[in-house]
Amino acid sequence: MARSLRKNTFVANYLSRKIENLNMKKEKKIIVTWSRASDIVPAMIGHTIAVHNGKEHLPIYISHDMINHKLGEFSPTFIFEGHARNDRKARNDKKTKNDQKARNDQKTRNDQKTRNDQKTRNDKKTRNDKKRDKR
Repeated sequence: MARSLRKNTFVANYLSRKIENLNMKKEKKIIVTWSRASDIVPAMIGHTIAVHNGKEHLPIYISHDMINHKLGEFSPTFIFEGHARNDRKARNDKKTKNDQKARNDQKTRNDQKTRNDQKTRNDKKTRNDKKRDKR
């Protein structure tokens, strides 16, 4: 959204004073600033301004094309390293591992169930044997 025309461009006071002093002396020095919100005005053309990106100061040479932009636009605050890869092989490996785990769990449940069934059968057999012996 554009700034209202009745408002002037914003430039931090200390920054505008430094630029005016350098222009009067006709010097070109690197100006260090934390003011990312300051607009670039024609008086800044030809100067190098080091803008803070949260970690370090990035030097930016001001050219004519940069007028009416903010200083912060030219010093990125983070590096985009891309989205996560769409790795079908990894997904399939994960699925097969989960499937194998589920199969193993089912197998152990079945083994336990058969063992329990065998125990109950054996218990019944012994009871029946005892009944036969009593007859």
